[in-house]
Amino acid sequence: MLNLLYSIGIRCYYLAIYLSSFRNQKAKKFIEGRKQIPLDIEKISILYKPTIWFHCASVGEFEQGYPLLTLLRNQYPKYTYLITFFSPSGYEYVKKKYPSEHISYLPYDTETEVDYFIRKINPKIVLFVKYEFWPTLINVLSRRNIPMFLISGIFKPDQVFFRWYGHYFKSVLKKMKCFFLQDQKSEELLNLIGIQNTKVCGDTRFDRVMELSQEDFSNEKIETFCTNQPVFIAGSVWDSDIPVLKEIISALPSNWKIIIAPHEVNHFETSWLEDKVDYYSSDIPFTSRTLIINTMGILSKLYRFSSFNYVGGGFGKGLHNILEPAVYAKPILIGPNFEKFNEAIALVDLGCVFPIEDLKNIPFLIKKITTDTLFLEETKNRFNDYISVNTNVSEKIAVYLKKNVQL
Repeated sequence: MLNLLYSIGIRCYYLAIYLSSFRNQKAKKFIEGRKQIPLDIEKISILYKPTIWFHCASVGEFEQGYPLLTLLRNQYPKYTYLITFFSPSGYEYVKKKYPSEHISYLPYDTETEVDYFIRKINPKIVLFVKYEFWPTLINVLSRRNIPMFLISGIFKPDQVFFRWYGHYFKSVLKKMKCFFLQDQKSEELLNLIGIQNTKVCGDTRFDRVMELSQEDFSNEKIETFCTNQPVFIAGSVWDSDIPVLKEIISALPSNWKIIIAPHEVNHFETSWLEDKVDYYSSDIPFTSRTLIINTMGILSKLYRFSSFNYVGGGFGKGLHNILEPAVYAKPILIGPNFEKFNEAIALVDLGCVFPIEDLKNIPFLIKKITTDTLFLEETKNRFNDYISVNTNVSEKIAVYLKKNVQL
């Protein structure tokens, strides 16, 4: 009965996406992209090799799972590695940035679509990154005795699995072979509903940001703009962050350069900036103090040029990625909405990340950051200690797989 209700519900969900695709570009890509599934998986099936399958909701989950994918590929080269995505943004990002990867959209979560997909790709194991549990997919994989794992999983009490009405979704979770979790709280929640096959390993994002920080990177435009001067970077910012940015910029010494990377370039207001600004994509030489990054995909690399950072989203729905700048061990300022992010809570407690709730405190913070060398050295050491303790998560997962799965 519950399977039937889910089947009806999921079809209504897809119908709603289809109807919205006539006026919504993202929904249109969702529908049109899935027409490519037969072509995408045909490229895999003709290789006649078993597959290790990673599923990622979108871009962030791909970056999170990539260190483990790279590690397994080096250890087990006889397999084909497939990455599936729920969202168009993840699919398009990897298709452009990593053209050699085998990628596909996740099929519709119906028996026919899922069964066809699995038969064609012949997965040896399936690894879900962080979340997304599609009941039909998991049920079919379970019937075929294909082991499934969750990596960098994190659970919250308000999720459906822990509600009185969540029995069906709870039963789906129990078909996973092992949950590699970010924290102890997630393990305790799963234990409460009878799931004991858990291991607290940490978050593979730490491995990824460490990898990115160690990659060679040069950018003549940015290096020319910075010209060996101290730099403040505001990353992934929204209009809701503008009041804080105004106060930070007004408190900065005049010799500081400013780089602003909006989360959505076309929907960020810049008229509040008092001085002239330059835009990264411009062919005209930069002459101003402030540079707007109006392109995608380079922010994580830019943090290496900063002297301190502000990460946006904390005055809106939620904080953006603070691990990307954290790996460079420079002070980070954020908004007050960070309680859902374990790394932010930990780094605030350590005194490396500073939430801003009262704008009046900003001048004091900026003075300390720009003049107190002892404070900066202590902050750097705390960051480095925290990052070093939390890396090598992918290696821990790979060791488990080697011992418990015949690859």
